[in-house]
Amino acid sequence: MKNLNIKLSLKGKLIGVFLLLLLAVLLFSIIRHSHSYDENNTNIETTQEMMTIFEETTEETTTVLETTEEEPTEEATVEPETPDFEELIDFNADYPFMVKVNRAENFVTVYGMDFDGEYTVPYKTCICSTAKEPENTPLGNFEISEKKRWNFMVDATYTQYAIRVYGQIMLHSIPYAEMSNETMLYKEYNKLGTAASHGCVRMQVNDVKWIFANCPEGTPVEIYSEPGEEPPIPLAPFEKISKHDDRKGWDPTDPDELNPWNQ
Repeated sequence: MKNLNIKLSLKGKLIGVFLLLLLAVLLFSIIRHSHSYDENNTNIETTQEMMTIFEETTEETTTVLETTEEEPTEEATVEPETPDFEELIDFNADYPFMVKVNRAENFVTVYGMDFDGEYTVPYKTCICSTAKEPENTPLGNFEISEKKRWNFMVDATYTQYAIRVYGQIMLHSIPYAEMSNETMLYKEYNKLGTAASHGCVRMQVNDVKWIFANCPEGTPVEIYSEPGEEPPIPLAPFEKISKHDDRKGWDPTDPDELNPWNQ
């Protein structure tokens, strides 16, 4: 009986130890699972926070890019290049220039001769006035035959830098009451760009003086009529002279040192 009690007591102790070990294993498993859950949960929250930051950053970047694209940009002003006329025009030719007058549009174009002997290079454009009666400024191909510093005209006026091209037809300045630079008829000057002469081609002093100096006798001149033609080189701005201006007797383009327009 005593031996039986000892055996039962030993068996109970072994069962107790086994239960304790089992309990310990269970507790360890629970703790480990809990720790793993917290760690995973923390990782998930961290990932979500990073995704939120990335999305916000992306939205801000997109907004900045969209704003930048919508902002208007200033276009750089590009001035037209000045042609190298030395490479385009044969200035050593006997007649390096040709003068062409568009009777319909009242402008003059000076063309330079290229190295193939053709007048293809626009060099200068000028405003002018041709005849009030168009047929009085004849169409055709002519040449410069005579030049006069001052010329007495059929209507008892005077003109500067008169250049004869055909019969009585000349290129010249605006008429003057006397053979004097300060007596220009300013009302006639204000008609430039329109049909206004008796037949000749009127021009501003500085323009006709340039032809006078640079186009020798024999230079070809063509008078033609082409309505709607635009000058190959834009014309310089033209301003009329006020009747109240004390300088109205002078051509504003006259390079004379006494010209009050130059003071």
